[in-house]
Amino acid sequence: MSSPAASVASLTRRLEREKAARKQAETLLTEKSRALYDALTTSRSDQEKLELALWASQESYFEWHAEEDVFIIRSFGLRQKQLREVKQNAIALMRRVHADDLPQVQLGWSMAVNGESDDIELICRIREVGGYQWTRARGKVLERDKTGTATYIVGMAKDKTREHQAEQSFQLMASAFSSSREPMLVLSTSLQITESNEAFRRLARLGDTETAEKLRLDCFLSDAREPLERINQTRQERFETELTTRDGKEIAVDVSLAVFEARHQTSSYLIATLRDISERKKNEQQLRVLANHDDLTGLKNRLGLRSALEKLVAEEQHFELSFIDLDGFKQINDIAGHELGDECLQVVASLLKKTFPVSAVVTRWGGDEFIIACPGLDKQTFHQLNNKAIELLENQVFRSGKTELTLSASIGLASYPNDADSIDSIIQNADVAMYRAKTSGKGRVFEYHEGLTEHVKEQVTLLSDLRRTIRNRGLEFYLQGKYNVAGSLIGAELLCRWFSPLHGIVSPGVFIPLAEQHGLDMDIGLVALESACEYISMLETERISLPLSVNISANQLLTESFADNAAAICAEHFVSPELVEIEITESIFIQDETAAIKGLAALKAHGFIIALDDFGSGFSSLSYLRKFDFDVIKLDRSLVKGIDGSERARSLLNGIFKMLDSLRLEVIVEGIDNSAYLPLLEAIGINNYQGFLFEKPLPYDQFILKHTQGWRMVK
Repeated sequence: MSSPAASVASLTRRLEREKAARKQAETLLTEKSRALYDALTTSRSDQEKLELALWASQESYFEWHAEEDVFIIRSFGLRQKQLREVKQNAIALMRRVHADDLPQVQLGWSMAVNGESDDIELICRIREVGGYQWTRARGKVLERDKTGTATYIVGMAKDKTREHQAEQSFQLMASAFSSSREPMLVLSTSLQITESNEAFRRLARLGDTETAEKLRLDCFLSDAREPLERINQTRQERFETELTTRDGKEIAVDVSLAVFEARHQTSSYLIATLRDISERKKNEQQLRVLANHDDLTGLKNRLGLRSALEKLVAEEQHFELSFIDLDGFKQINDIAGHELGDECLQVVASLLKKTFPVSAVVTRWGGDEFIIACPGLDKQTFHQLNNKAIELLENQVFRSGKTELTLSASIGLASYPNDADSIDSIIQNADVAMYRAKTSGKGRVFEYHEGLTEHVKEQVTLLSDLRRTIRNRGLEFYLQGKYNVAGSLIGAELLCRWFSPLHGIVSPGVFIPLAEQHGLDMDIGLVALESACEYISMLETERISLPLSVNISANQLLTESFADNAAAICAEHFVSPELVEIEITESIFIQDETAAIKGLAALKAHGFIIALDDFGSGFSSLSYLRKFDFDVIKLDRSLVKGIDGSERARSLLNGIFKMLDSLRLEVIVEGIDNSAYLPLLEAIGINNYQGFLFEKPLPYDQFILKHTQGWRMVK
């Protein structure tokens, strides 16, 4: 038995040997590991490069091993390191192929496996989580067994859904282009036609053997030089012009042109769409004729007069103008009724046309007022003709039963350009002269002279009283309801009233023009807005949400700060601007069209409803409907008067309404005072009304008392 010391020495030597062996093994392992790491790093680098290439092309890599009949699919997401690997057997994969594509896929795969081809290229639909996607697969057989059967196939697959949809969309667009009822063209940037559809061939009246290709668009649209020249700069144009057909006929067309970039912006092309608007133009022309003439008398109306005077002014022609107001007409209307009153106006119109030369412009200004503009006559001769007209009128007898009624006239004369330098001013000066004739005893002719308007001094006290009333918030605001065809209240209009301690009841027709002349209309407008907001708030306490309309003068609307001030008033009263309807007349466009459109747009941006009032009266122009997107059109009472007895009146009203309805404008008729009008209006399609037939203007307390009893909310 060895001593303990010998045992310890033996163990120590053994431990040293084991340490040396372990160190040698570790060194060898480190060297092998380093070599393996280097090889792995190189492999990973190659793999990363492959994955990067696949990621960039958004393609998937697949392998198929015959031994296990398994597909290994590696796909790469939008981020480089987002790798997804899926293993799936061939049967499961085939189940995902769309039934319509399965025979083709099976045939192509079978040919590759059985040695008929080493290459595979398939396009089919494969079911994914979100539905079927079009996939293009390209592969190659790398290994076969002794019988020639494939044992190992690799390849790439790519989602082609977008390309397929784009191709399908292109085919649909091409089909839509060729079969569209609208004439369409594809053009080069030099306006050469490269494609045309059958609708264009029909419109241009091309023969069976003729073609539009290689022709230029301006061959057909010779009057559209300006928009065609600037299309490549503006990129989009829409205009109306005349298309000349191959047989020389002129057709009115609406043309839309747009520039498109080809894929990758390597080139540009134009798409043109044309629409035959000849029927619309014909209707517009007929409507203009109706709109320029008074329905009752056949004379020109205000719009027709302005057009005629503008032509005379443009030609620098001198002319005499008379403003005629019938004396005694109100008595005929009151005693004999409107029917005889209308007959009386027709007789007067005929008499005036016979009295004055053929060159004279005979106009019914409105109501019982007429204007005669006569070029080529001296002042004395014109004066004599007007005296003759009064004499003929006074000799005319109108009978109502056993009652004989007669007429006369007060006439004011003015000369252009001696007495005025504008259309509005000569009419105003003749009107002033007529007023002087009327106040001098009626049945007279009075010539305008400088200083005649001195009578305005008489209104100084009225103006002073009006200023004081506005300052003390003494104006009152009545409400007149608006109703639908069912008789339900849908809104109300705020109407200003003045009860003066000095002058008594002053008509709005008197103090509103006075306020506008002296800049007080702006203060009245703001007070009206505040009152409207107060009324809306009080109505809401009664659980009534009712929009109110406020009349705003042209001067106020043309003030840049008005829109912001109006919005601030609404905010102060916690009232939504959508409950406030701003009513304006076309006179704002006459003053300053650009500023008017800007002011209306600012109001609309705040949410206010914009209504065009008195449409169909004054100098109504269809052009304003194109220049601004109104929400509501209020038809003037003159368009409705007499529709129960005049087919012409109904036709005019129907034509105007159809035009407005086609523009998707809300239409309301004011001045309804005859129940006989309602079924006729409803038949036309007009369903919103305002007038004494439904309700007279009421103070707020009476209005709220009336409408909180049996109230029915209409949205």
